[in-house]
Amino acid sequence: MKRKILMMSSVWNEEYISSLLQGIRRKMEEDDMELHVFNAYDVTERSDYHRKEQEIFYLPDPKDYDGMLIAINSVGNVPVIEQMISQYRACGKKILSIDQKFDGVPFAGIDNYHAFYRLVEHMITVHGCRKFNFLGGPWENEENQERYHAYCDCLRKHGLQVEQERILHCSFLYEDGWMAYHAWKEKGLHLPDALICANDNMALGYCEEAEKDGYFAPENFRIIGFDNSDEGQHFFPSITSVNRNWEQLGYESICRLLELIDGKRVPEEFYLQGEVKYNESCGCGLCGGSIRENFRYIYRERRREIYLEINQRMVRQLLCGSTNQAELQENMGKCRELLALPHVAVCLNQTFARGDRSEEKKGYDKILNVYTEHGCNEMEREVQLLPPDWPYSEETRIFLFAPLHFGRDAFGYSIMPYVDGLMKDMRHRNFMESISLALENIWQREELSRINRMLEQLYTQDALTGLYNRFGYGKFAESFFEEQGGRVYLIYFDIDNLKKMNDRYGHNMGDLAIKGVSDAIKTVFERETVKVRMGGDEFLVMGAFCGEDDILQKEQRVQSLLEEYARKEKLPFTLCTSMGHVWCEEAGETLEMLVKRADNNMYEVKRRRKAFSAEEIR
Repeated sequence: MKRKILMMSSVWNEEYISSLLQGIRRKMEEDDMELHVFNAYDVTERSDYHRKEQEIFYLPDPKDYDGMLIAINSVGNVPVIEQMISQYRACGKKILSIDQKFDGVPFAGIDNYHAFYRLVEHMITVHGCRKFNFLGGPWENEENQERYHAYCDCLRKHGLQVEQERILHCSFLYEDGWMAYHAWKEKGLHLPDALICANDNMALGYCEEAEKDGYFAPENFRIIGFDNSDEGQHFFPSITSVNRNWEQLGYESICRLLELIDGKRVPEEFYLQGEVKYNESCGCGLCGGSIRENFRYIYRERRREIYLEINQRMVRQLLCGSTNQAELQENMGKCRELLALPHVAVCLNQTFARGDRSEEKKGYDKILNVYTEHGCNEMEREVQLLPPDWPYSEETRIFLFAPLHFGRDAFGYSIMPYVDGLMKDMRHRNFMESISLALENIWQREELSRINRMLEQLYTQDALTGLYNRFGYGKFAESFFEEQGGRVYLIYFDIDNLKKMNDRYGHNMGDLAIKGVSDAIKTVFERETVKVRMGGDEFLVMGAFCGEDDILQKEQRVQSLLEEYARKEKLPFTLCTSMGHVWCEEAGETLEMLVKRADNNMYEVKRRRKAFSAEEIR
């Protein structure tokens, strides 16, 4: 029976996760399973962006999985992971953590201590180093602590002093290397016998900054790192380091999780031994191949980077040029081809489609709008996470989930079958960020359109009645007249004795009369008509041509509604309008001519009717 495994990852190094997944895939060739990877980028920061990234961890439901792998190495404490561990334990699910320890959770990782100890001892016994600087990662990071303790223990065993002013703990970043160089340079400590770096990134940064001052390894100082990264191996000088063998770690980790699921006993902690690589930066000579081979590698990588940069720029332009979600869906298909990506599904919160951003949007709706190359469908998230029309195959058994968000708002998430290189060359990350930016642009466009509609409504709509005002008449009446080819009818209304109503009962009563007439007009006349408050007590309705009998029926209906309205509102006067109409069966007259005739007809009706006396307004 196929087993479904959940993996939570946070990428501090794309090569790290890619290698773990290669090892897990090896085991998947031997065992029937499906892997869902929920990945967040850079969760260590404390900004809105990084906080929204972490919400992807809340998406999976424990009941849907047989076990969980945690691979958030080097990101420190992530409270959401602690919550997920408690939730999964409560459901009786098996958990294994890779490289980072959690209380009560089985662990698989690299033996950082002994590999790092061997490196430091090599610098002392082989190269005779006596003055050391240590550049570490975050102090709270367990791997950093293990490497630091190995450094201190090795120095003390050989009778060397651990000098606190020569120790810095940073963030494992390339930038930390050049920052540390300048910090020690101010103290005159920047050229020790050996610089011990807790990873290759920081070692590379230190070397490049020292070169600006004319100092080089290993001539002026010796330097080591950790991770055996491709950049470190092809740098000049190549960095002495430790190969962590991440691919094997991925394989061993999934093997132990499956054993736990099968009820077997496994050690609470498993350590894979790292392989020390002695290279040029410590003075041990070439280890990474010939100069010609290194040049070829650098050339190929640079050509590949240029190709990806061009395509990613085209992708961002395509996606961010999308004016609506349908166009975005079409452009995503083109982008997949440009980036040689597998199938992509974008699952959007329905609140995004409604444009509701009055409050911060957290997490994901129960019902999502799912966009794939096959179209758009609704999907109930609590029933299924993968789209029903997903192209399943034996090759697509690893699925990568990633959050889509901007600022304080979660838009939804994406799903993509995992293929080799997808994360290592940043294709996935850049594509997700481009889609998120495109979604924000679409929302901004729609919000601007909504605001423009609202402003247009304020500009063209009478505030009291909701009918068009004179500006609305100028904007819509002529276009309607032209659409109908001049074949229209017009009715002009005038409220009888409105001035007397206002004088005797106040303008509030006059407003009620005006509201009553406008309500009657909106009730009687179809939506496909132009209804205008021309000003004060005058109204105009224009509709598609109909005969005089129909017009008279509409007028009678208006008057009946006015009488009903007056009774309902208990008005202290009779509410009545004078109405004049015209109709045009064949084009010939202009709109202005028809309006003038309707207005004249209304005044003719008014003159013929018996005027209201003061006694009738009671």
